[in-house]
Amino acid sequence: MEIHRADRSYRNRSALLLAVVVVLCAALLWQLQVWLGSLSTALAGSDAVTLARWLRILFVALGIGLAVPAAALGVSLRRLAHSSRIEGRFPPRALKTWRDVRVLRDRPALEWARRVEIAANVALLLSAVLFAWSAWAWWRFS
Repeated sequence: MEIHRADRSYRNRSALLLAVVVVLCAALLWQLQVWLGSLSTALAGSDAVTLARWLRILFVALGIGLAVPAAALGVSLRRLAHSSRIEGRFPPRALKTWRDVRVLRDRPALEWARRVEIAANVALLLSAVLFAWSAWAWWRFS
């Protein structure tokens, strides 16, 4: 049984990056709550047109904010599936992993690559739907 060895420095960098992203997201969510609170008090006396404009901006931003990571995930999964299919092994030689992984060869590797390709296509489809929804929200509420 062949083993693909873990990359310790990659694991440490990834864990540090994950911790930084979690702290950053927590701070951004806190600031979003503060901003939405100030926005609601500022728009309390506003007319319906101004409120609709702000809601449109929020919906479009939400759609794009979800579509971009879904597209990035889809593209990276397609690359992983492609390299696995070309090499006929999973994980591909260049892939860095957190832990030691048993290497799949030939048919099991190709089946795995096919499943990853399906997941990538679903993520890309979700991204396209979210982008289309954002464009529709922008057009509909303008």
